[in-house]
Amino acid sequence: MIPPVFEVTAIGKGSLFVMPRPSSEWLEDDVRYFAKLGITKVLSLMEVQEASELGLAKEKAVLQQYGIEFLNFPIRDRGLPKTAALSDLVDALYLEVSSGQVLAIHCRAGIGRTGILASCLLIKDQYNAQTAIDMISSARGISIPDTQEQYDFICDFEAGKLS
Repeated sequence: MIPPVFEVTAIGKGSLFVMPRPSSEWLEDDVRYFAKLGITKVLSLMEVQEASELGLAKEKAVLQQYGIEFLNFPIRDRGLPKTAALSDLVDALYLEVSSGQVLAIHCRAGIGRTGILASCLLIKDQYNAQTAIDMISSARGISIPDTQEQYDFICDFEAGKLS
């Protein structure tokens, strides 16, 4: 079974993908597919306990077996990230992706938390908030983000109100 992985756009020399969490039952098959797509880094926004409950405690180890970097930036489900940490993460990821990294971001469903971070990366790449949201929604095939608070957060990020 092919996992649902959605390419949003190129950023510089790299690319941005969004997706729901990998399948715990088919984790190695999913990761093999990510490698085939050229994904070089996976960013999970799930909390450690959440990942463990969903059978993804070994996600990092399996990704590393296929030469894919793993990063965890936990955000509570349907919640908002800590502002200063998010700004630093967006800056670092933007440099990596624009230099050639192929990044896939996921949370549980790949909608709310994933939508926030992916939108912030696109805003850093000079898209406005609504265009970023529309691009991700179109690629994902479902409207992002999950909540009005998450939508407002993305708009505030664009307006520079989160520093």
